[in-house]
Order: sequence, then C-alpha cells, then structure tokens
Amino acid sequence: MGDRMPGGKPRRREPGKWKLWNFFSEEDAIQPYLPPMAIFSEHTLQSYIGMYQLVFVKPDYGRGGRGVIKIWRTQNGYAYIREKGATIRCKTVESLYRKIKQHLQPGKRYLIQEGIRLAKINGRPFDIRLMMMREYGRWKYIGMLAKVAGPNSAVTNIARGKGYVTGVRYALKKSLNLSEASLNALLEEMKELGFRTCRRFDEYNTTYWQVGLDLAVDKNGKLWIIEENTAPTQSLFARLKDKSMYRQIRRLNAIRKKRQQKR
Repeated sequence: MGDRMPGGKPRRREPGKWKLWNFFSEEDAIQPYLPPMAIFSEHTLQSYIGMYQLVFVKPDYGRGGRGVIKIWRTQNGYAYIREKGATIRCKTVESLYRKIKQHLQPGKRYLIQEGIRLAKINGRPFDIRLMMMREYGRWKYIGMLAKVAGPNSAVTNIARGKGYVTGVRYALKKSLNLSEASLNALLEEMKELGFRTCRRFDEYNTTYWQVGLDLAVDKNGKLWIIEENTAPTQSLFARLKDKSMYRQIRRLNAIRKKRQQKR
C-alpha cells in the first residue's frame, strides 16, 4: 500500500490482515468462514505445517499478492513457492524456516494461515472477488468474479500471477459440478456474507465506502473468507465480458465524487 494518493494527499493507513482477522473472529456469524491464522515464527511454522497439508505466509500489510509464499508437505519433507517462481524443496522444518526467513523483509510482521485447497478450473485454482459499495450511505451488493491463478503461481492475483478472470457461476459449475439448486444456495451464501462483513466493518469504521472480499470455495464446496480489502482493485470487473457490474461501480464512483464536491 502506498502512503500517498494521487494529488499528493496522504493515504490513510488501512488495517493490517492480523488486526482484521482478530476483529472478524469475534463475530459468531463470520468466524466459521475464517481459516486459522497466527503470527509467523519458527514455532507457528512447525505447528501449522504439522497440522495442515498446505499453508501460506504473507505480509501483514501488503496488496496484490506481493510477498506471498505457498508451503506444502511432500513425501520427502516440504516445498514452497514464492508468488510465481521455482519450487524450492527442504527436508526439515528448520531448513524450511531458514530459507523462508531469507525472503522476508526485516522488521515487518508476517502471518501464517491454513491454506485452502481451492476448487480448480482445468487444473488451476481460483478464488472469488465479491464487491460491495455504498450507495447514498447504504451497502449495496455489486457482484462477483472468479480470479483464476496463472500457471505455476502461488497467488490468484491477476497482475502478479498472470491469471485471468471469469464468471463465478461458470467457475463453480465447471469445477464442482454443482446442481442448480446447490449453486444458487452457495451464491446466496456469498452475497449474505458480503452484507454481514460490511455490517461488521461498520462497527470498526463507518467511513469505508467499498469492500472487496476475497472468498474461496474448497474442493468440498465449503465457503471461506481469505481476505477483506478496503481498497479493492475495481478494474478487475472491467476485464469481464459482461460490463454491467463495472458500469455499476463507475456509477457509484460518480455519485460519491459529486457528493464529495458538494461538501
């Protein structure tokens, strides 16, 4: 996250992933959707990689998939990949920790999180960006899209992982072979989760006007929240063939701009 906005205005410091995870964990209706998370250390690495087949290490403050490391257990030890790069193998947790530590920026906090075995399209995992925006103060559901990871990428971020976007209904049908009723129920659950998350955000700070939720559906069809973004990339929606969601985003941006000019 930059600390200055276009025009030279200082950018407000957004809450880090750790603060948000703890905040949302206190909400009974949201907590079951959050994968376990802890502050990264040798101890938590040992604990998490012992409990889970797949984990992610990520910076507390960071956007666009920068600095994300994907780690998994193998038959002969462990392996990891940084963003979009070569797979590196280690035999012990100690050597794994030493190697990962070399990639981390000194003095910055990093987190470790259980990795979700994401549903896949043609062998590539995807997650879902759900967009919420305010219209005259009230939260409005804009829509969602699927972000499909690029080849050999640790992240589904489109710019960094060289992936692509597609429709959520298509992605879920293609990957999970859901019935129409199950698919509609899952889409409704996502939408409701969007409103719940925004209502919870209002208890933290009422000045947020847009929220981009990164959701994941695992191979069993269970829904998870991967991340909450208070400054989401709106242009992702411009990449879809159907431009109706992007037109809504632009319309609400224009309304907000007009209201700000009147102040």
